[in-house]
Amino acid sequence: MGLFTDHQPMFVEVETTTYCNRRCTYCPNSVFDRGLRANEVRMPEELFHKIVQDLGRNHFCHQFSPHNYGEPLADERMPHLLEMARREMPLARIALYTNGDFLTPELFERIDSSVDAFVITQHGEKMPPGVKRILDASGGTHPKIRYKTAQSIKLNASNRAGLIPMRVKRRKACGVVMNELHINAHGQLILCCEDFLARKVFGNMRDMTIEEAWSSEERMRVHRANVRGDFALDQCVTCGHGRIT
Repeated sequence: MGLFTDHQPMFVEVETTTYCNRRCTYCPNSVFDRGLRANEVRMPEELFHKIVQDLGRNHFCHQFSPHNYGEPLADERMPHLLEMARREMPLARIALYTNGDFLTPELFERIDSSVDAFVITQHGEKMPPGVKRILDASGGTHPKIRYKTAQSIKLNASNRAGLIPMRVKRRKACGVVMNELHINAHGQLILCCEDFLARKVFGNMRDMTIEEAWSSEERMRVHRANVRGDFALDQCVTCGHGRIT
């Protein structure tokens, strides 16, 4: 048995689209044009299938989320991709992170069987109308929905490894990414969820198996050093959390 079988990542994040309809001040999409529709990059369906199939073959049983900095429900392929993920990874916990702007009761019903948890963050002043209809129909709450507002993000916001100008308490050490795999829409295995610009890439999933990605010597070397607080990468040195007022 390989390393992946003995010790799986707790969280695998796969970005299907770079497009996001919002430009929140606490997100790098407000600073860079990566998230614009005009610059949209979509992960090819065959690559997404390769990744989830490989995870399923390795009995992946932790959390899988089809997002990064793009809005997953802005990708009209998402219902199909979620069905594919559910089929290939029957043991996984599939969590969909969304701003809720594109979520309707009809879409919710369509994807509900493929999703274990919906994490919806309200970024505007009002709850998205579709989300309100879903919650109203279930008496104000739903067992699969975790709902939060942007205010909760602002109370402990990340500076996205130095991309968002704000006062932060810098990390003394970081063990989070030892337990995670993050893959962007290009198929690149990036440093972590803070690596918006893919400044550190360990390879491309077009050419790697999930076992090779997880056990990459360079990835392990960087993250083991991060656990000790021995940051070698600039984005790790500058990464921290603080309050946005």
